[in-house]
Amino acid sequence: MIMPAMRLLKLVLIMLFLVGCTTERDSLEQWEHSNLSSYAAAFSANGKYALVGDTDAPARLWDLENNKVLYSWQNNTDVGTTTLVAFSADSKVAATVEQDVIVLWNMADGEPMMRFSFPVKIKAIALSRRGAYFLVALYDRTAVYFDVINNRVLKTLKHDGKPVNAPIDQLINAVALSPSGKYALTGGDDQTARLWKLETGEQIRSWKHENSVNIVGFYPKGGYVITGAGNGQTHFWNMKSGKEKYILRDSLWPKDKALPNFPSFKSTTSAFDFSPDNKYLVTGHPSQKICVWKTATGDKVDCWQVARRQALRPGVVLQAVSFSPDGKYIYSEAGNGIGQKWRFK
Repeated sequence: MIMPAMRLLKLVLIMLFLVGCTTERDSLEQWEHSNLSSYAAAFSANGKYALVGDTDAPARLWDLENNKVLYSWQNNTDVGTTTLVAFSADSKVAATVEQDVIVLWNMADGEPMMRFSFPVKIKAIALSRRGAYFLVALYDRTAVYFDVINNRVLKTLKHDGKPVNAPIDQLINAVALSPSGKYALTGGDDQTARLWKLETGEQIRSWKHENSVNIVGFYPKGGYVITGAGNGQTHFWNMKSGKEKYILRDSLWPKDKALPNFPSFKSTTSAFDFSPDNKYLVTGHPSQKICVWKTATGDKVDCWQVARRQALRPGVVLQAVSFSPDGKYIYSEAGNGIGQKWRFK
């Protein structure tokens, strides 16, 4: 039986709404930043460096402009596995994590500055603007705000299980520190992102999500935060009012309509960065995908897919994305060990 024309047109339109059109694109440049694959990657705030935690080699600090290894960093030569990496906002201090040990490194000479050992493994880390403090999520279901200079814990943050009707505290997956150093943001398995005042340890706000929160961050100019749930939605919130400004949508579904509760409308954000002028937001995803958005409205500008290292291997997780210092290019680091440069403007 032949489907009526109007019904066919409606079906086509529905499919267009459900599936965001994303094509694989060739990068301007591509580099092998890891021998085989990486556990973690981060870009410095000044857009000049990438730090890649290899699965079977020391972490490497790369000069992006010259694609040159500046330093190789490793604490335990017997393990050789860097599980987390981070930078201070002034791009002068870097951190590498090997399971339960944090080492802070001087970016100027590559020498270790401080070493800290914790009784449990570390899940996530964020450094303060100058690296004098850090916030870590631990596998004991706490997040610890730590004073580097005085070597002491200042605040311990927890996610109780009430939002998911659990009798115990929930694992914290993601942490961030505000540019001002006054606030912390945490995301956990209780499906909430929580905003804290660091001076007192007081929880200011809590935002409920549909799944475990896997990524959190502050808008560089202040006033807003970004949070994302795994296989859910990524939200942009007003810190003062607590209201949602928008949800990032890569489908064609109308913005004035609520998103249907359907898998095609959900995704996971694994990395993000704001452009130097803060007008654009770039996000990386576990599905080989990179997207660019207008920060003011959340409107999608473009999306594309990165190439897999091996065609027959499954999808690529984008571990870090960043704008170049002039805002004309986008850099990406993927879990397959490949770093790439993309033209934006």
